Amino acid sequence: MKRLEPHDPGFKTIKQLVNRMSDDDPATSQISVDDSQVPAWQRQLVWKDEAMGLLALSILRSFPIGVVILWKKPNKVRVPIDGRQRLSAIKHFVDGRVAIPDLPSVPAEFRNKKYRLLKGDEERGFTQLDLQLRERFDDYEIHISQYDEIEEKVAMEIFVMLQGGVSLTRTEIRAALGGKVADFVSRITSSESEDRHPFFKALTQALKDRRKSHRNVCDVLLHEYLHPGNDKHWTSLEQLYREKSDQLTKGQEAGFVKVLKSFLKQMETRVGEKRVLLPQLRSAFLILTVFRAWREICRDFDIPKDFDWAAEIGLFESERASKPKDAPWLVFTNELSNAGYAKNRIDSRHQILCAWLLERNKEWRRKDRDVRTFTAEQKLAIWNHAKGQCEHKDENGVRCKEKFPDPAKADADHVVMWKDNGATSVSNGRLLCPAHNRGRKG
Repeated sequence: MKRLEPHDPGFKTIKQLVNRMSDDDPATSQISVDDSQVPAWQRQLVWKDEAMGLLALSILRSFPIGVVILWKKPNKVRVPIDGRQRLSAIKHFVDGRVAIPDLPSVPAEFRNKKYRLLKGDEERGFTQLDLQLRERFDDYEIHISQYDEIEEKVAMEIFVMLQGGVSLTRTEIRAALGGKVADFVSRITSSESEDRHPFFKALTQALKDRRKSHRNVCDVLLHEYLHPGNDKHWTSLEQLYREKSDQLTKGQEAGFVKVLKSFLKQMETRVGEKRVLLPQLRSAFLILTVFRAWREICRDFDIPKDFDWAAEIGLFESERASKPKDAPWLVFTNELSNAGYAKNRIDSRHQILCAWLLERNKEWRRKDRDVRTFTAEQKLAIWNHAKGQCEHKDENGVRCKEKFPDPAKADADHVVMWKDNGATSVSNGRLLCPAHNRGRKG
């Protein structure tokens, strides 16, 4: 087994470090912290200006700031395995983009000081460090180690161990797999991408704008688009990344982008003068359930063009929130929160939502007029409406007393017979026990 040996990169000071970091073209930089160069599994930049300024103060006071670990990639660009936040903070400070903050804990002589002044800084109360302090900053020596000639998976393992052995999330691991799916998902979800899909811009309002959360939603929806109805376990999502690593077509990409755009349009609601994504869509598996129901109902039923999807889903979620212990809301929430990726739980949520929509919109008819059989969702809606009891009435108007705790045990029947052009719709459906259904004449 080849021994991994980090080595001295041949430079130590901040000045030598910054001289190797270029904003002009990250692809030609000797050292880069840019998203286009760092591995997908690297931590997102999260430090605020205040934290960056405090790091600069630590350097000026000659405090230790830890070891930086670099990896020289095959393209010769060096990227941090550990230290991206610190390297970015140093570069921002040298470029004049951040200042040492004006805080009580900061010595007065350092407050609002910048390495370099930008236009308008003096009017905002910033002043420049004197030459002696700038030179002290430039000459500060960082402990830097560098790995060469290692595979990316090894670099990732080192990264994990440097985080205290905390494993990467499955979303981060999928991103690190590379290939066409990884590139496509990065392109349409990243806040830094010019091709970011408007759905993920809108999703920021309901879901925290973090790279991995948006990416996870995209992974789940893309899998549903390509493999509808299947489970969404992390193994299935990783399999998608692998099987489509070099086979994801431009047509599939364009199709998903188009469907997602239509989904966004239907799920927008008005808040004041703005249209925003329905705020209740806060979790990946809830979004998946709504996405699947929307696609399948639009595919199978004639629905009005002006049907307000956002209002209906908003009402569904409001009722679920107001009656958390009632059926079917309790079941839906349990199926959502407990192993929500499993196929049986996905199907259960799907049937509950579709049945609720169909019960509220009983007139919706199947597009395929030749289909006689009610869907499972239509049957559930009919069962809900009948409260699980056979709806047959004898000649005296007395209703059959047989009840069905399980809708699968009852029959869904056409009120106006199908052979007489009766619609396969909830409004033309009724719940019958098998005996009365079989005994129906004509």
